[in-house]
Amino acid sequence: MLEAIKKNIINIPGKTINNKIVVFESDDWGSIRIPNKQVYNDLLNKNLITLNDPFSTFDCLENDEDLDLLFNVLSKFKDINGNSPIFTGNTVVGNPDFKKIKENSFSCYYNENFIDTYKNHANCENAFNITSKAIEEKLFFPQFHAKEHLNVSQWLGLLKNNDINFKYAFDLNCFAIDYKSIDNRRANLMATYDYHSDNELNEINKSIKEGLKYFESIFKMHSRTTIAPCYVWDSKIESIFLENNVFCFQGSRFQNVPLPNTNNFKKIFHYNGDKNKNKQTYLSRNALFEPSLNQNIDWVDKCMESISIAFKWGKPAVIGTHRINFMGSLVRENRENGLKKLDKLLKAITSKWPEVQFKTSEELFDIVK
Repeated sequence: MLEAIKKNIINIPGKTINNKIVVFESDDWGSIRIPNKQVYNDLLNKNLITLNDPFSTFDCLENDEDLDLLFNVLSKFKDINGNSPIFTGNTVVGNPDFKKIKENSFSCYYNENFIDTYKNHANCENAFNITSKAIEEKLFFPQFHAKEHLNVSQWLGLLKNNDINFKYAFDLNCFAIDYKSIDNRRANLMATYDYHSDNELNEINKSIKEGLKYFESIFKMHSRTTIAPCYVWDSKIESIFLENNVFCFQGSRFQNVPLPNTNNFKKIFHYNGDKNKNKQTYLSRNALFEPSLNQNIDWVDKCMESISIAFKWGKPAVIGTHRINFMGSLVRENRENGLKKLDKLLKAITSKWPEVQFKTSEELFDIVK
């Protein structure tokens, strides 16, 4: 009951839209997490990741089969206009170049674009071609997530100081280990835009500018929307994106704003169409489909309830669903479960609301702004 009340409250503010619009926002495409099952076991044995963390257990770089199977499911369904469900695929355009970083004694950071990452991983050789075809078929619409899903300044600092745990993970071509410290606001180093100093902010500024250039050179388009890794960003980050012609922030219901000189975040609520002082627009996810995160939840039923409430208030349904739900390299059953439930969800949506319209985040931005 309390959850339903919350779902109603978050859908009250914002522009009323008569059409029944569904947007799928999916994060982390292109990013490495756990390279393979052997690395997972090695990290687990060293207590560098936890057994009950779904992202450590299931999340990895998408391979050819992952993508083929996902796009096959999406292509089965159509909205009132004959369009298939389309994933706004928030893409991390780069990953650390571990070899170059080590060759230079951890003195500075080097990265590779995610297409090269595909080439360097088994069973991923055709991943970019498969994604490109899905873009043409309007099943996947890329947007900028980050240059890398990593707090580079903190990570490099730990490597320079010979942190034994991060050095061990580094030798396995991995950075995604647990890290709890008074110097870190989170339990890992995945929050790209968290910072503690002007120098770190300057590095983030460079990262955003370079990342957006990577994105444009790869996809031959400008990313008009973005989403901050781990929903962590502040007004200075927004101004950097404004300078680079990004006018819309995807996100969860709450923005995590780092509080200076503390180890805490301030949470700020956003709704679809909300704006900041720069007149940039926020999109807010009011539904979730995350079967990998909790096996005990009926995610189809939960998501359908959220969509129904959004439509009742005349609001679009913005569904957050991370890449993890459709990855099978580490645990094949994870992908099978995620795709089976996605198929069931799409069948339920198109059956209950035959007038539904599937849109991208960019298209929704144009509607609500």
